[in-house]
Amino acid sequence: MEKMRLPSCFKLLPAITGALILICCLSCNEDRTKNKNVLLANKKSESTTRLFLNYTDSVTKLPLAKLNEAGIISLNRKFTGKLPLAIYNGEQQHNNQNVIVQPYQNNGTENMVKAGVILLVPKFLTDSLLIDDFTHHFGNIEEEKQTIGTTEQPLPVKINVDANTAMKLTFNPGEKLELAHVIMVEVLKYK
Repeated sequence: MEKMRLPSCFKLLPAITGALILICCLSCNEDRTKNKNVLLANKKSESTTRLFLNYTDSVTKLPLAKLNEAGIISLNRKFTGKLPLAIYNGEQQHNNQNVIVQPYQNNGTENMVKAGVILLVPKFLTDSLLIDDFTHHFGNIEEEKQTIGTTEQPLPVKINVDANTAMKLTFNPGEKLELAHVIMVEVLKYK
């Protein structure tokens, strides 16, 4: 009895199958690496958002006497290496690398706001920082009534943190309020 001979193309079948399996495994591994990188980027932006909210919370908890440059510098030391912070020095441009922090005092007795801190949010953080994040962390917003005609930039929204502290959030125009990206935060102290 004579053995049946396989055509030569069938002899290559195991090699071709092995190559296809190898290519499939490599592409699956590449997809997993891409997914892992996307998850790490999302986690990093989420942790930066959380850090910014915690920093803002710390600013709101500063007593009126410490809501000045010395008090902010002391607070910023606690966030060194975690959140990019810079004190406004009068010449800085908003550089989209740091959160620019500017404390101010109102010395007049007729002013309801005694002191405040402005936080200019850099673009990399604005992209993941929503008004909804603030409402979940600090409470409900109180929209201000417009007293003059329509403006291109929407009015800031206000959150009352406690009896002596409020926060105003400025956000990108043209976005649904809860999903609007925050570009500036102002913490206000009344007493």
